[in-house]
Amino acid sequence: MIIPPLRRYRIPVTGIFLALLVVSACSPPGFESDWTAEELYDYAMERVEQEDWLNALDAFRAITLGHSGSDIVDDALYHQGEMHINMEEYPLATLVFRRLISDFPQSPYSDESQYKLAYATFLQSNPPHLTQDKTFEAIRELQFFLQEYPDSEWSAEVHELLQQCFDKVAEKDYRIGNLYYKLKDWEAARLYFGELLETYPMSNWASRAQFEIADSYAREGKYREAIEQFEIFIQSYPENERSAEAGKRLSELRNSYVAPSLAEDGPMDDTSYTDDPASTDDPASTDGSSPAESESGNSP
Repeated sequence: MIIPPLRRYRIPVTGIFLALLVVSACSPPGFESDWTAEELYDYAMERVEQEDWLNALDAFRAITLGHSGSDIVDDALYHQGEMHINMEEYPLATLVFRRLISDFPQSPYSDESQYKLAYATFLQSNPPHLTQDKTFEAIRELQFFLQEYPDSEWSAEVHELLQQCFDKVAEKDYRIGNLYYKLKDWEAARLYFGELLETYPMSNWASRAQFEIADSYAREGKYREAIEQFEIFIQSYPENERSAEAGKRLSELRNSYVAPSLAEDGPMDDTSYTDDPASTDDPASTDGSSPAESESGNSP
């Protein structure tokens, strides 16, 4: 995990957006209305240590709303966003972090806030089988981070979260392709697997897609393509848990198909496969690029 698992609290929130704009006529319990920003901050941090997210949030909000000229407003905004994440109020967290970045671009919290903005956005995303609008939004925020803060100490966490985002959107393509694969609709399966390899070559689902492309050709009787794709798999994923299986399948294909071809036809070249009527009309093998080329590319 990029951030330790969050304790799950469900806090009913009424009129929360209004509360972000106006101060309640009554001071929240636990502190006085005439406290300084520093006193409120100290109180809020004590509440944080006790995991009293709601009262900590009230104190941080009192600083941002009642002490707008204080030099710790950006600190209060940052922790306010953190409290919203702790309480699973992710849309509110994104609003607070976005305000911090906009109003205090020179704050020492600006890069971390950009990361937390993306993280809170990602936490709003749907399961892989549903639309991934929020995942794509998180990807955009993370890519913006890498452009604006290339030397940030948060870069490692950003790359890790970006990998999670790519894995999530790639999983959807993989599952659709795998469904066609199970239905033995090989061309449709390879279409989705190929799109996955081209768009998300660094995702953890790419190796599965590559293996099933090779296997689909073998099951369809297109042995030349199967051999090529298993070779690509072994070269691209030498440490993968299925590399041994791919090597065994490759040997079997070579022994059962390539060896007889050599014995009957002499030295083998591309024309040795003219007996395969589908070898030139398969969209997955005639688009001008191979999954290996996709695998070696940079992630989007």
